[in-house]
Amino acid sequence: MTFLNNNDALLEHLTTLKRQAEQVGRILLSNPLTESAGKRILECAEQVLITPRDQFKTKPITFYCQHRQCPICQWRRSDRARAKMHGLFDVNPGLADGKWLFLTLTARNCQTWNLRETLKRRAKAFKRLTRRKFWRENVLGAIRYTEVDVGQEEPDTAHPHFHCLLLVRPSMFEGKNYLSEERWRDAWGQALQEGYLPRLEVKRLQGTPDQIRSQVVAVSGYSTKARAGVPDARWLISTTQQLKGERLIQTSGVLSDIAQHLNSEDVVDADCSPPLRQALQGPTFRWDHRSGYYYSV
Repeated sequence: MTFLNNNDALLEHLTTLKRQAEQVGRILLSNPLTESAGKRILECAEQVLITPRDQFKTKPITFYCQHRQCPICQWRRSDRARAKMHGLFDVNPGLADGKWLFLTLTARNCQTWNLRETLKRRAKAFKRLTRRKFWRENVLGAIRYTEVDVGQEEPDTAHPHFHCLLLVRPSMFEGKNYLSEERWRDAWGQALQEGYLPRLEVKRLQGTPDQIRSQVVAVSGYSTKARAGVPDARWLISTTQQLKGERLIQTSGVLSDIAQHLNSEDVVDADCSPPLRQALQGPTFRWDHRSGYYYSV
């Protein structure tokens, strides 16, 4: 067998993700409550066909398990989120002249076994925030991405937080409608109703229309990115159970269509269609479990 050329950046990156996916899959396979998820992730990207996307890029055609804990599928989801945002700008080029904010809303960590209930409470708090007068009058559209990380100072806890991409009216950057980071923090704290002042970051996306577009696309990919590394087994098993069936992307206003198909764990990827694979040309690689590499077939 001939293993992949280490100079092939795409396959090299996919190899790293596949190794992580195998670790995640084995952990989930070890628990009866997450066994089916583990099997599903272990079957992801076993055979990959590399086909040209254009004269500069290549694209992997494979079976994607579509599980949100799969590093390969999170990478794929991030790539598709960027592509979908590019498509939105192609259809609505005037969006590049719009005013955009990238808002990160955080709150205190929670126990992994209480993650689902915590997300419900935080979603209600976010809804209260969107009912505020300043939001109703100035936010034209929003995408809220939910991300769950391992607690940095408390690694046995979960750190759920929201990344929000907002298209706003120009008036929000001037006069009485302007919201400083402090005012945003106060508004989020009031919406949380948890008796403390949470952390918050807000960034204005600025530049030429092309730069604005690039920043918005980058934010879309960042907010759906794959988790770095493999968490502790207990943490992973617990959060997998808690997140099952949860919708992690919510949209509103003029951005309502952007999250279509991105929430489902059971989306059938068009790349998996057998007729499509048969019609495409390119080198094919199969995963070798012993060596931890792809080899050409």
